[in-house]
Amino acid sequence: MKNLFKLFTVALLSVLSLASCELNDEVVAPTIEIVAVDTTSTSISFAVSTTNAAECAYILYDGDTVSAEMIFTQGTAIGKSGVVEVTKLTPETTYYVAAAARNASGEVLSNTLTMKTKASSNSGGNEDEDKDDDEDDGNKDDDFELPEIDGVENIVIEKTKDGRWYEPYNYYVTFVRDNGDRIILDFYTLDETMSQYFPYGQYTFATNYQPYTIHSESSGYIPAGSNADGEGYLFTDGYVSVDVVGGYYAIYMMLTYDENGTSKTIQGYYNGILSGASVPKGDDEGAKPLIEVLNVGTTSFKFRINAEEGQYWRCSVVDKRVYDQTSSNPGAWVVTYGFMLSGTLEFNWENGKDCEYIPGYMMNVSSSTDYLILAALMDYSEGQENSLLGGVDIVQVRTNAEAEGTGSVDMTIKEIGVNDVTFDCVFGDDVWCCYVAMMETSNLQEIKEGKYAIAGYDSYEECMLSLIPGLSHDFMRQFLASQYDYKWDALKYGTSYTPCIKVVDMNNGSKFIELEPFTTK
Repeated sequence: MKNLFKLFTVALLSVLSLASCELNDEVVAPTIEIVAVDTTSTSISFAVSTTNAAECAYILYDGDTVSAEMIFTQGTAIGKSGVVEVTKLTPETTYYVAAAARNASGEVLSNTLTMKTKASSNSGGNEDEDKDDDEDDGNKDDDFELPEIDGVENIVIEKTKDGRWYEPYNYYVTFVRDNGDRIILDFYTLDETMSQYFPYGQYTFATNYQPYTIHSESSGYIPAGSNADGEGYLFTDGYVSVDVVGGYYAIYMMLTYDENGTSKTIQGYYNGILSGASVPKGDDEGAKPLIEVLNVGTTSFKFRINAEEGQYWRCSVVDKRVYDQTSSNPGAWVVTYGFMLSGTLEFNWENGKDCEYIPGYMMNVSSSTDYLILAALMDYSEGQENSLLGGVDIVQVRTNAEAEGTGSVDMTIKEIGVNDVTFDCVFGDDVWCCYVAMMETSNLQEIKEGKYAIAGYDSYEECMLSLIPGLSHDFMRQFLASQYDYKWDALKYGTSYTPCIKVVDMNNGSKFIELEPFTTK
């Protein structure tokens, strides 16, 4: 992590190099699938999963005929993934649901669902309103009582542990009973790369990896004192409902397993922290976010970690382009690279300075660049030092563009060799310093023709202002005063180079200068 600034430059060049094959790709036709999630007396909900979609919509129709065009003209727009809830429906009524996706290649129709709302409750109340009342109380739902069902054992779940996201969509968690027995569930959720939030809805058992399934070959009941490998019982049937009540996950489970030829069914309810998963923002209103950004500048940003006194956490900061080129998920990144601290602390991540509280840890910050701040609360009990207590919170910060400068530099090339060039670099009156980089003209042209946008910049000039200091610094090319007869070596022979200069004036304004190319002999 100490070399992240160098890694940033390598990452940018890699992004620019890899992007050349992406610009000419043909548009791939979209796909869309919908899966029933839950019903109440006045609502239905279903999960949406797409690939290559630019827009999506759904419609409730009469079950006769439906087309993608009809859905987009008469239906309701929805996101490309997630759970869609349709409310204010009539009890005990059958509804037909279809969805459509489209992009530049055309429109496609999803599968269709037939969903029937439940009968009205005896109380005559609105279930959605009851649910809202539960969520507004701000406390755990300690008053929830499991119904008594013949042949079903009611269990008490004390906590969750060892929650892990092995892929963006694969969540593996252990629920612990009051007697020490463990319930291990292998969930498959929506493929949301940057999300550690557990999607709401109903999960059922299957042997596939579709959204809203629990994999039945890796989920089971493990008695206390037994190992999970071969000593427990796989679940054969059941479902798990996921919701949020009082700012905490609310998990209801009805699970069946076979114990030595005897079928057993358990039901349980848990309302609390879900190990390895964060509660989505907005569902715990009034609480401070774990990561709070305080200020963003051109080459710095300030943020605070809001943890309770004595609560341990890990935090990591990374250039988003570097992060996007790794295959690790947020939890793995925080545990591998994050520093461990506790309580509430503020950080001023400033270019060229070590971050306070973290001796020797430094990452240079560039302008007009996206950075990710990742933080997670940690279970610091014995033997659990690297276990996440909750999910990984991720905040993206984009630094400001540099102020336009007024400085001027006069560069005169005096001699060109086989693998070097000699030049004078004379500053104008208001120049504080300048950075010089000899860029291969072919690489520069590719950046100019559009790869700056793929790398996350709004303009070619903005990209070069961020890139040049890194290339200059690597070769000690930062000039703090005018230079004469300066020799730049280690160039390739017979190659065209373009001198690129970043000028910083006395008021810290910046200016990009691109000179005429030259070719080594």
